[in-house]
Amino acid sequence: GGQFKREVTVDGQSHLLLIREEAGAPDAQFASWADAVIFVFSLESESSFEEVTQLHALLSELRGTSDMALALVGTQDKISSSSPRVVEDARARALCGDARRCLYYETCATYGLNVDR
Repeated sequence: GGQFKREVTVDGQSHLLLIREEAGAPDAQFASWADAVIFVFSLESESSFEEVTQLHALLSELRGTSDMALALVGTQDKISSSSPRVVEDARARALCGDARRCLYYETCATYGLNVDR
């Protein structure tokens, strides 16, 4: 886990983001104060996608996610011929589609794909 700050401008207004990187499952305290959650998984790891699915379900139980901004991010930096993609776009979009106000992105830090988004 870690804590980060970043200033962003949205629609001409400056906002300060206070970001906490959490390790492990969300608890009731986390669910009560979080305004937004970004779930990150690896597109070449079925287990990481399953873990995100479980964390999403747990968060939904602790607090309805309809009033919380969610993002699901699939990373593809480790995809190769020896480590192929196993989580298809449709499955990730389906998980994101289960929640309102959820965005789905695929990213690649190596090539800069959707990193700023």
